[in-house]
Amino acid sequence: MSKPFSLIVTDTSPLITLVLAGSLDVLLRPGLAVSIPDAVYIEATRVHGAPGAEQIVEWINAHLDRVRIVPTDIGIDQQRRLEEGRSIRGLGEQAAIETLERFLRGDPAAEALLLFEDSDIEQRRAFVDQRVSLISTGDFLRELEAAGLIQSTDYILDQATAQGRNVERQRAAGDDATTRQRLRDQLVRRGKIPGSDRSA
Repeated sequence: MSKPFSLIVTDTSPLITLVLAGSLDVLLRPGLAVSIPDAVYIEATRVHGAPGAEQIVEWINAHLDRVRIVPTDIGIDQQRRLEEGRSIRGLGEQAAIETLERFLRGDPAAEALLLFEDSDIEQRRAFVDQRVSLISTGDFLRELEAAGLIQSTDYILDQATAQGRNVERQRAAGDDATTRQRLRDQLVRRGKIPGSDRSA
């Protein structure tokens, strides 16, 4: 039997999709620690008044026991680029990979999930530690639904769409059936979170 996942690291796009859907709490449903790289946090919240930015900040502050912003070297580079007016495109993704690499170095037996939407990460699969499993927002939601931890993936994606988010790629299952099955097995073993709200 494969080892259970012990951490979720999220890229920027899933955060934005979920906040626009009013469903950030689904990240907590598996009962795992959630790490948000500093560069991802900045990408998602730095534009004052951007849709969902304030809600992301509030949500993180309300769940500091389970959600952590992780400082990275990429985040330092991001800050320098912002000060110089240069592009920060793709730095959130790089910071996510750095966060995972540090986590895995600290625990040689650990396994982690990287939540993503951008195809760039899929293309870089060869550069990511084999103990990291990649899963899209849509597949993550589908496994939560299969385990009875949310009522409807389509409802969440529809809510994001209603707020102007393009989530069509998230409506189709990805190619990595192994990761989906591993997550599903772990969620089913864990059982329904006491007191969790399945209305999402």
